[in-house]
Amino acid sequence: MDRADVAAAPAYLAVEGDEPNGTDTPILRDVDSPELSELADPATIVQLIREALAELLGDIITRLPLIILAAIVLTILLVIVRLVIGGVKRGMRRANVDFTVRRLVANLLRITLLLIVILFSLAIAGVEVGAVLAALGLIGLGIALALQNILENLLSGVLILLRKPYDRGEVVVTNDLEGYVEDIDLRVTTIRSYDGTLTLVPNSDIFNAPLTNLTRRGTRRSTVEVGIDYRDDHVAAIDLLREATMVVDGVLPEPEPVVLMVGLGDSSVDYAVRFWTVADMPTVVRVRSAVLSACKTAIEDAGMTIPWPIRTLAADKTPLQVAAPDIPPPPPPAELTG
Repeated sequence: MDRADVAAAPAYLAVEGDEPNGTDTPILRDVDSPELSELADPATIVQLIREALAELLGDIITRLPLIILAAIVLTILLVIVRLVIGGVKRGMRRANVDFTVRRLVANLLRITLLLIVILFSLAIAGVEVGAVLAALGLIGLGIALALQNILENLLSGVLILLRKPYDRGEVVVTNDLEGYVEDIDLRVTTIRSYDGTLTLVPNSDIFNAPLTNLTRRGTRRSTVEVGIDYRDDHVAAIDLLREATMVVDGVLPEPEPVVLMVGLGDSSVDYAVRFWTVADMPTVVRVRSAVLSACKTAIEDAGMTIPWPIRTLAADKTPLQVAAPDIPPPPPPAELTG
């Protein structure tokens, strides 16, 4: 390639063997382009915006009858949705459905019907519903990833409300927490402990952990332990404790109280007194105290004894003989030499 060819070559081409003669040649050079110059012109930008708005306005005017029809259909369908939700609420209220379940069903039904109505109205107006559904799917996926823990609690709350392992006012034990269920919503369950402390437990923690419902069956068995002296009549003690427990106010006659010998302690024979009461926690505590008092009174009236721990120490009266150790005699003193 000679110098004439090099001069004729475009500016952006690198010519093999061409030396810059000691000067720095930029790699990227300015290119004169009429299109780029027009895009940088403010008047051109304003003209493009005007054309886009004019085209949009023309589309709106062309589809104006469809848009008006879609607005009318949307209004009518919104009224129908409101009437349907009101009817569903009244039906669930007549069926004595739980308030939280009614609220959940009404909210889910409202969201579903509104989404269907809006998409149907957009389709009447000429909007591509498929693109809208794709956009909603992407938005839903992003929300699900960002709110994973909240959605987990929400789903757990829905399952708890549907399965109803516990209800308001019941006493439950879960995650080392025991107390009354104050409220259940879609995210947390409020539990009031016996000392009045309110604890908000996420529904996912309750749903994934073992749960004990102490009041669902309506009755509850309690156990108290009583010890009687070894020298008393233990066969008669069983009948005595059972009869004393049966007459306590609050102890259910069926199932009957049961007294079992459960151990031989250091200073007493131990009995377990088992009885049934209603599952209400204040009643359980009151009846336990009354059973313990009745058993103590019956044992004392029968001449028996509830012993306390006793330790007996026996000492040998023979004097303690201590043998003297064998100590070698001291060496004789060394003779003094003058």
